[in-house]
Amino acid sequence: MIAQRLSARRLTQLLGEWRGSGHGYEELGDSIGVLVRDGAITPGTALPAERPLADELGVSRTTVAASYRRLRETGTALSRRGSGTVVRSPRPDAALTAEGPAGSHPAQIDLSTACPASWAGLPALGERALAEFPGLFAQPGYDTIGLPELRQVISDRFTRRGLPTVPEQIMVTLGAQHAIFLVARTLLSRGDRALIESPSYPHAREALAATGALVAELPVGRLGSDEASVLDIAGRVAPRLAYLIPDHHNPTGLSMPRELRSRLIHALSAAGTHVIADETTAELVLGESRLVEPFAAAAELPHQCDAIITVGSLGKTVWGGLRVGWIRATPDLIARLEASRRVSDLGTGAWEQATAALALERYDDVLDDRRRELTAKHRVLSEQLAARLPGWAASPASGGVCTWVDIGEPRSSALSREAASRGVRLTPGPRFGSPGVFERFVRLPFTAPEAELVAAVELLAAARVAAPARDHVRHDAEAVI
Repeated sequence: MIAQRLSARRLTQLLGEWRGSGHGYEELGDSIGVLVRDGAITPGTALPAERPLADELGVSRTTVAASYRRLRETGTALSRRGSGTVVRSPRPDAALTAEGPAGSHPAQIDLSTACPASWAGLPALGERALAEFPGLFAQPGYDTIGLPELRQVISDRFTRRGLPTVPEQIMVTLGAQHAIFLVARTLLSRGDRALIESPSYPHAREALAATGALVAELPVGRLGSDEASVLDIAGRVAPRLAYLIPDHHNPTGLSMPRELRSRLIHALSAAGTHVIADETTAELVLGESRLVEPFAAAAELPHQCDAIITVGSLGKTVWGGLRVGWIRATPDLIARLEASRRVSDLGTGAWEQATAALALERYDDVLDDRRRELTAKHRVLSEQLAARLPGWAASPASGGVCTWVDIGEPRSSALSREAASRGVRLTPGPRFGSPGVFERFVRLPFTAPEAELVAAVELLAAARVAAPARDHVRHDAEAVI
């Protein structure tokens, strides 16, 4: 099978500000490696031929050839007859031990993901599930709509939060990402217009783009959104589907003001738009405990509420390995989504659903434990940034699992590469928006143990000093081969 080839122009866009003052072939190879690690380039993709990429980047062909050889030597890519250099699937056992540039330290602290450790009470829930759901093992063990017990407890949670819901409005999914791709695939066709915040969750952008839709952006600043700009763009684009993270936005940790919610819902509803409201981190609050109202509760009219599709999961609250999420929509749309789902997967496992139902019965305890844990970790990260990197400005996150940091200069990609060589995996800012933008930003999650956060900031401070600013000095491969 011939691999799908990435064009030289597209790879150049994805690379962003990759050049520094080091050897060009090392910087190019390592920068492509970061894109592979973070999922921006998928396994099985053929990299551009050497000459077109060299012309596009303005480097010698020898530099590109040496960088590709570096990728093959590190196991990031392989040579395939008829395709050239093809990206490999990352090796799970090497996720945190892959070596960076020559002489570097193995990556030991992972800030490229934002997933808390499992909730401490989860093992006890597994034991309860065995005792309370013995009949599950006499059933097929999976279904495409969800166990009645789980759909009921999910709908009850929505109702308690201020959005009256019945079980017929709920579908259980394989997590939030599965839900987003399912909704996008069902509602969007090639050439449709879609809308997403920028920056935003990268896989949501991929879900919209995978349908062939034309994806427009709503800007989200480090301190929030400009209401006039947001409403103007929403009205002009008139998308068929919009994707929003209204509460504890990824990556900024900010929440949309109530006044803007109502006005944005009105503008999108007038355009006939369906809205995905992603609540994956909505109930993860910092500071004092509070109940978070669903985005759809801000709708002023029933038909506006019906156009809002709410997605959630237990991945950030209970455990990333508990692959259970949900979709809240009208019963008619739920039926349509289930029909669409049957062509791609067999459904969600019954055992996971039983465990999820028990977790949701204790959800207030889960969230309170998470609130205390994440509040303490956010405080540690904020204090360390202020002490060691005072020139960096973090977004004032009110919840969620991460903050969006302006590093003061456009070299996020170079910083990520240098950080990896010092033992910290970091996702560069451009991963969260259109290619080539957000080079001034990095996302910093506060889900790692506190000691790791302290160590990570110390290493980032050293990486910041060492990470080369973009310049025009050429260090091509001819000088070292």
